[in-house]
Amino acid sequence: MGAPQARVHIAPVGFEVERVTEPLEREHADRVYLLTRTDRDAAAPFVAEVTRRLAHAPWPIDVRLVRTELWDVFHALASLRQIFEAERRTDRTARDVLPIRVNVSTGTKITAIAGTLACMLWNGSPYYAQVTKAWYSSRAPQVGRVTDVVSRVDPVGVYELRAPAPELVEVLEALGRRGGTLRKRELIRELGLDRPPPQGGPAASPQAQHGRLRRRLEPLERRWGFVRTESPGPRARVQLTEQGRLALALFARDPGRSDAIELI
Repeated sequence: MGAPQARVHIAPVGFEVERVTEPLEREHADRVYLLTRTDRDAAAPFVAEVTRRLAHAPWPIDVRLVRTELWDVFHALASLRQIFEAERRTDRTARDVLPIRVNVSTGTKITAIAGTLACMLWNGSPYYAQVTKAWYSSRAPQVGRVTDVVSRVDPVGVYELRAPAPELVEVLEALGRRGGTLRKRELIRELGLDRPPPQGGPAASPQAQHGRLRRRLEPLERRWGFVRTESPGPRARVQLTEQGRLALALFARDPGRSDAIELI
């Protein structure tokens, strides 16, 4: 992993075959991560057919299967982040580095959203495989000799998505560690805003501690919409919103590791 000139692709696999394999063949991919659910998933025959065709490509393709939940944006983003970090493609200033290509036309709508977000955050390049004819019923998809007829592969334009400042991410992480909701006083302790300064001297007064917390909460609530505060008092609860939970999955410094990536 991590070779800067390797042509790396990510493709969720739903009820598609050519839509997954043709972009890989056209771009002479070196490695592909296939996102799927479990062996018992309804799309398992399509995963098997995709891997069979890639195994018979005229050149060797390193195929890696990634088990994730295709209908859960948090799980999908966690898997995508793990791949991007493993491939070391997240530095936008690095020279002579090929971006990871992400197929956002396959899988589910959730993986399309997650894949686009991943490219915006971690220096990826999304694309969409246009299909001229579907050879299967949407009610009873079947693997066939020809499943999809791909007419063209179009790049999807995205812009860079900036993360909130580190001290704001710390607030999201503190809330995430404690179940998503904390009273302001508890959040102050969790963030260490009640501790004496490292260079020595007394701890800040309670009023100053709440002032420090307020300066962090205001942009998270008013600009980003990542938290919600019940009331202005010191005993009020601060709660992660759904957008905040998504931001936590995107921006947390250590979102957790799993053994999701396995070689086929």
